[in-house]
Amino acid sequence: MVEDCPYCELKVKNVEEHLESDHEDSGLWTFFLKSKTSIATGLLLLISLLTLLLFPSLSLAGSRLHIYRLFLALAIVVGGFPLAKHSLLGLIKEKKFTVDGLVVVASIGAVSIGYWGEAAVLVFLFSVAERLEDYSVFRSRRSLKELLDLSPPKARLLEDKRTKKVDPKEVDIGDVVIVKPGERIPVDGYIIEGLSAIDESPITGESVPKEKGPEEEVFAGTLNIDGLLKVETTRTSQGSTISKIVRLVEKAEEKKTKTEKFINRFARYYTPIVLLLSLGVATVPWFLFDGSFDFWFYRALILLVLSCPCAFVISTPVTMVSAMTKSAKRGVLIKGSVFIEKIKEADTVVFDKTGTLTTGEFTVTEVDSLGDMDEKEIVLVSSSLENNSNHPLAEAIIKHSKKMNGEENYEIEEFRSLTGAGIEGKIEDEKYQIGNPGLFDLDKETKKEISWMTSKGETVVVLGKEEKAIGLIGLKDTLQEGAEKTIAELKKHGIEPIMLTGDNEKTASAIAEELGMDRYIANVLPQEKLQEIERLQKNDQVIMVGDGVNDAPALVKSDVGVAMGAAGSDTAMESSDMALMNDDLSKLLYLFELSEKTMKVVKENVIASIGVKFTLAVLTFFGLVTLWIAVGIGDMGMGLLVTLNALLLERR
Repeated sequence: MVEDCPYCELKVKNVEEHLESDHEDSGLWTFFLKSKTSIATGLLLLISLLTLLLFPSLSLAGSRLHIYRLFLALAIVVGGFPLAKHSLLGLIKEKKFTVDGLVVVASIGAVSIGYWGEAAVLVFLFSVAERLEDYSVFRSRRSLKELLDLSPPKARLLEDKRTKKVDPKEVDIGDVVIVKPGERIPVDGYIIEGLSAIDESPITGESVPKEKGPEEEVFAGTLNIDGLLKVETTRTSQGSTISKIVRLVEKAEEKKTKTEKFINRFARYYTPIVLLLSLGVATVPWFLFDGSFDFWFYRALILLVLSCPCAFVISTPVTMVSAMTKSAKRGVLIKGSVFIEKIKEADTVVFDKTGTLTTGEFTVTEVDSLGDMDEKEIVLVSSSLENNSNHPLAEAIIKHSKKMNGEENYEIEEFRSLTGAGIEGKIEDEKYQIGNPGLFDLDKETKKEISWMTSKGETVVVLGKEEKAIGLIGLKDTLQEGAEKTIAELKKHGIEPIMLTGDNEKTASAIAEELGMDRYIANVLPQEKLQEIERLQKNDQVIMVGDGVNDAPALVKSDVGVAMGAAGSDTAMESSDMALMNDDLSKLLYLFELSEKTMKVVKENVIASIGVKFTLAVLTFFGLVTLWIAVGIGDMGMGLLVTLNALLLERR
């Protein structure tokens, strides 16, 4: 008995055959011409037809068998041999009777009752159907093949002030490669010398090249447009970002959607039911009602062919593969078709704040003096202290000071860190502290001022002298470009956005208001994010969007975890279900749209393929369907239709 459709599963699972084939530049016709079996069977059919038309009375010596049947028999053998071989292997190795076996049985049955032409057309059309489905799967995976081909075949390895061309696989971590203008970068690494515009669209989906220079990260497969670069390798060829994307998309095909599982279960029942119906049609009318055996046996053969569930079994995986590979080219990595289906069902999207809704890059927005020291001096003293700190806010204060005071700085003595609160140091024999408000004993007016600054979404740093506050510096995290629009679009589609942040209530409220978010959860420690996701999941299907670093457990726990800016980040790519390779939040809207359209195509394909099969089965009882119609429309035609519908997904 046929289980699922191993023939159809092979079309999607046999990844390497399609990725490593030489069909990457082939059109449909060229692809078809490489099928020797289909061509040979078709030519033999054509010769038999011409023989019948030109020499209608020509027969084999000493027999009444017309010679055109000899060519039909050759066509059946040539076209049927690969099918019989595959079917036999399926029986021996997997203990499964494959769809190829159904076609072999049907063609032998047709010959046994004199339908030579029908049998020959049956094996020919089925071999064409196989080729078309091969092409459909190849086309759906071509984007993945194109990604693999982006890595250049050679790398210019720098050794002893000389370069030599080597396979990128031979480049080790720490090696330096030279990349000339117009060449693709062969490895992941950091620029150590040179300046150039880099086209990162294969990784991030961004069409606008980025200017990059020393100490900035570059990725294998990206295009060096106009500069000569020296790049120090940080990952081997196998560990590069682009290689990981390809592997993760390949692995993603193992994670089936509920729809795919339903279709496979349906196939388990559909095929044996139709097989039993075929057996009944062949025997019951002849045995009980004295019907013509040949008449009902032929109709049973038609039902046998219609019992092949290829069209609706293959249509969903090909649609999902098409969606995942196309999205990978647009800088969106999806690690399983199950997540395409899940994202459509989500009603809540939880955003981590820093690095997701905001860039994580702070700027000084205001400076307030609480005494005699002017703003310029407050910034200079603060910058001098922060020069010795690695706190995220330090860089913003130093940058602001350079704008106001140039490179001027005070020399710091007796510097020390005040754990969890700030830093202190001596400037010209006077002790200064800078840190959070809790470090100082503040009067009512100062607390009121800090409260006002906080309500505007600012993070407040206090500068003090001899433990007395003398100045306030307000800093603000800049919003991600397109964040407001993304939030507005989600709300428009009935999806609730929630911000999750470690900021205090007032800061969180101000940022939420600026973004147009109605709900936020403030004062959440990194380890508490997981608990918040679990609490929300009691009532909602939750998508978590974060940077994949301190929120990795929450990303894993959520129904769908989406990592932002995952290019080059192993943690983000591994901990998430989907990854936006850059910091473009609008790609989240693309995911929702892709999910909706993909599931719509799946629904169309399933309904169409089942509907046509059922209609042909009913018409068979009225003698309106022949064997070649059954395979030409029910198998080859529907298989081609549903896969083309899947391949046109992106154009929608």
